[in-house]
Parts: sequence; C-alpha cells; structure tokens
Amino acid sequence: MNTVNKKEITDYFRSNIFESLAAYTGWKIIKSSKSNGIVFQEMAERYVSIQKDYPNFFNLAEQAFLMQFVMLSLHSFDSDTRSHSLYKVDEQKTKIFIQQNKKVLDTLFDLRNKLFAHKNATLGTSRFTIPSINDLDQFFKNLMVFYNELTAVIDDSSTIFSNAEEIKHDMEYLFMNLYRGEHTRKLTDDMKWSWEESKEKVSDITPDITR
Repeated sequence: MNTVNKKEITDYFRSNIFESLAAYTGWKIIKSSKSNGIVFQEMAERYVSIQKDYPNFFNLAEQAFLMQFVMLSLHSFDSDTRSHSLYKVDEQKTKIFIQQNKKVLDTLFDLRNKLFAHKNATLGTSRFTIPSINDLDQFFKNLMVFYNELTAVIDDSSTIFSNAEEIKHDMEYLFMNLYRGEHTRKLTDDMKWSWEESKEKVSDITPDITR
C-alpha cells in the first residue's frame, strides 16, 4: 500500500479518534458526576438531583456516549481485511499496541459483542464489564500517542486531541442550566402557592381603615 493510501487512512482515523474521545469524555462526565468518590457530596447530590429530574434524557445520553466511544475506538483495530483499520497503516505496530492494551481492548470487544452485536445484555444487567475510568483514561492516552507515532512516519505530522475534551464544559453548563431552571421553577411554584395564593398574607389580613 502506498503512502497516499496510508495517509487517507490516518486522516480518517484522526476524526474517528477525536469523536471517540469526545464521546468517552461525555460518558465519563455523567458517570463521574454521580460518584461521591470523585466529586464532593454536595455537588454529587446536585448532579444526581438533575439526572433524577430528567432520567430519560440522561439514561439515553449515557448509553449513546458509551455506544459511540466503544464502537469508534474499536473500529481502529478491526482485523477484517475488508475493513478500514490501522492494520493497513502498520500491521506490526498495531499488533504490538493491541497486545500492550489487551486488558482494555478485550473488555471493550466483549462489551461490544454482548451489548451491541448479540443484544444479550442491557445496561441494567451485570452480565458485562466496563473498564474503569482510570484504565480507559490510560487507553486513550496510549491511543493518541500511538496514532501520532504512525502519522510521524506517514506524513511527518502530529495531532493534539485536547479539543475533544471540551465537551466536559458543555456538559457542566448543561447541568448548571438545568439546575438553575429547576431551582427557579420550584421557587416560583413555592412563591405562587405558599405566598401569592395564600389567604394569610399580611396585606390580606390587615384591614383597610379607609373602608
């Protein structure tokens, strides 16, 4: 395979890895926001309260992010000769990367097969395992380094993927805006029914002396 074709493949996987990292970051934010071990209890309670107010949205978002980052990250390592994969850029280096990251990749492939390919598991069951956030963080770091090692040879280029993680700020703004909206709505309702509609307001019970 000539250099031009290899460059086409690495260009394709630049976008693939970017989208995979962005989806993983979105998934990680939702997962981490519910853990007292990651955020302070007061903040965790806020995040959880918002997710309880909008359970359908956050459940679907969490599943969609998970599906996207699993499918996209594994696409790079599809061994089918008909597939677009990094094997076609450098088969030997790709095999070494897979062996060095075997624990996470095996778990992700198992997750993909059970959850998406064969449909014999759901997110509500314990029939599959998702790698830990620490392991996934390290996997994506390794993947970005590996990708840049390949492109350094193919076209003497490198890619900074940090923009993919900007979604975490979008997710934070989403949480804040939903929390603000719910807080305002509840305060408005409380003002209406416990104050505005009350028959015991001081202005109601104090008689007018001019009448």
